[in-house]
Amino acid sequence: MFAALILAVLAPAATFAHPGHEHKLMGTITAIDGNKVSMKTTEGKDATFTVTPTTSFKRGKGKGAQSDLKVGLRVVVNAGDGAEPLKAKEVQYTAPATTAK
Repeated sequence: MFAALILAVLAPAATFAHPGHEHKLMGTITAIDGNKVSMKTTEGKDATFTVTPTTSFKRGKGKGAQSDLKVGLRVVVNAGDGAEPLKAKEVQYTAPATTAK
């Protein structure tokens, strides 16, 4: 009985960490320090990811650039397999809304 309880508790954790699963973070950038970007996720957690030379940037439906990243920007980050430290494979964001004058 005890072994079944332990298995029931540990099985979900093992399922969550399976290889090949793409980990995504959604949230708002809170700080940028070189290639390290900190964000507050939509779940209210703090997360930091690293931008690498192979990271791609997608601005809306077009191509973006690392220089587009700013504090306050809402992003979706594909962090690959989720291994720490998180390395961004792709960062997606929308173009800032323009105000009519």
